[in-house]
Amino acid sequence: MATSEIIFEVTESMEGGYEARALGHSIFTQGEDWRELKAMARDAVLCHFDEADAPSVIRLHLVREDAIAVSRLPSISPASSSRSYWPGTTVIV
Repeated sequence: MATSEIIFEVTESMEGGYEARALGHSIFTQGEDWRELKAMARDAVLCHFDEADAPSVIRLHLVREDAIAVSRLPSISPASSSRSYWPGTTVIV
């Protein structure tokens, strides 16, 4: 029985380009750019499945991880009504 779609989790490669791993299947591929990745994912799926069992749709889900530092502003003493913490930024109380 043919699967209607297959989903790939895509991440940016440390070496550049993209890496894609199929969810629920042992398929991995990569590409230098998004266009190449799409072609490589299609080829990988066609190699993995028999023609009758190949999914009709391939979804590429880009996962991006960013780390954001969170810190609190230092307290402002009552003696001053404004203070500059970062270049170009002034906090007024």
